[in-house]
Amino acid sequence: MDQYAWSESDFVGGHPFLNFLNTVADTDKSRDEDKIPDWRNVRAWASQSGLLSSMELEHFLANQKLDGVRELADLHHFREDAYQAVSNVIGIKPSRSNAMDSTRMRISSAFTRGRFERSDYGFAWRANPKMRERWADALALSLNALLCSDDLRRVRQCARCTWFFIDRGRGVGRRWCDMRTCGNRAKIAAFRCN
Repeated sequence: MDQYAWSESDFVGGHPFLNFLNTVADTDKSRDEDKIPDWRNVRAWASQSGLLSSMELEHFLANQKLDGVRELADLHHFREDAYQAVSNVIGIKPSRSNAMDSTRMRISSAFTRGRFERSDYGFAWRANPKMRERWADALALSLNALLCSDDLRRVRQCARCTWFFIDRGRGVGRRWCDMRTCGNRAKIAAFRCN
């Protein structure tokens, strides 16, 4: 498969973890087009996502021999379980109980393997770049940070696709992940019906 061409419209979630959940493209709640089907695309996404600092990314990329088929499948499985869990947490739909349990265990395991290090704002948990699970661990720690933040109450799902975003607006609030894509599609569909 060719490398996906990441653009600004792929990073509308407002948080690295939401942007990870949004690595599945769709326009009708189908979640059918995986944008990170291989490690090359995962690494390209990570280099633009803000998930890792430039130094962390450098360390992760130095250990590519740890990135196997099993780890990629695990990353995809975690993404879908976490999608179900976030949907449940923000009240969109009840998730499978095993998705909540699996997500909780993933976060717990990431802390067990992680390192508590100095960061720009004090200290933070970081994924160990020498572990096979480092990509999923970095994402699990990012999810934990989101769950503990004030932004959690602002997480919304696009009315047209499955993408999540943080609504920082006032008033009624945002309905679309991106007005240029889903918002315009919805307006065109509404116009056709009239």
